[in-house]
Amino acid sequence: MASREDIQGFVLAGGKSSRMGQDKARLKIEGKPLVLRTTELLRPFVRAVTLLGPPERYGDFGLPVVADRWPDQGPLAAVCSGLVHTTAEWNIFLACDLPLLSGRFIQLLVERIRTSQADAVVPRTEAGWQPLCAAYHSRCRPVFVRALEENRRSLNRLFDEIRMETITPDEMTVAGLRSVEFANMNTPEDWARIADLSKGSATSD
Repeated sequence: MASREDIQGFVLAGGKSSRMGQDKARLKIEGKPLVLRTTELLRPFVRAVTLLGPPERYGDFGLPVVADRWPDQGPLAAVCSGLVHTTAEWNIFLACDLPLLSGRFIQLLVERIRTSQADAVVPRTEAGWQPLCAAYHSRCRPVFVRALEENRRSLNRLFDEIRMETITPDEMTVAGLRSVEFANMNTPEDWARIADLSKGSATSD
């Protein structure tokens, strides 16, 4: 059974944010950058939180930062970088651009991995897999690294190669959670919509 000391937390903050026009990690809800909000959500459940992204861009947050070992190769490369870095059995990866994510979901995820025999625990909504709000055991490392070396970059397509456990929409509902937990944003229009949903003020640096 995994304890808090067996779980490492990672926040993915290294995206280019090209469609947003500014760094999504630094967008603020209620005066707090999204990357720090996500970090604070994770912290009660894991032994430590590390940012995944360029250290020169995110070193000012006062958190450990790990650069991608495979730059510009997408989310799978970021997850691989975390799995290569970690010394924990289980690792929770959260994208920084999930402003409606709640601690209640992370609690559900942790409860599942504490008793899971799988290699990954990933939520799936009607919109599909949510691979950047999920937990991966260190056993995934060789499979994921091999895929990158073979120029396969889709994280979702690797789920057939590992033992998967799914958090279903029904389980989310029973836990009092909605799919809006996984709402992310890629454009200013997305950001305005999500800022309204959050009922908080949205600003940028």
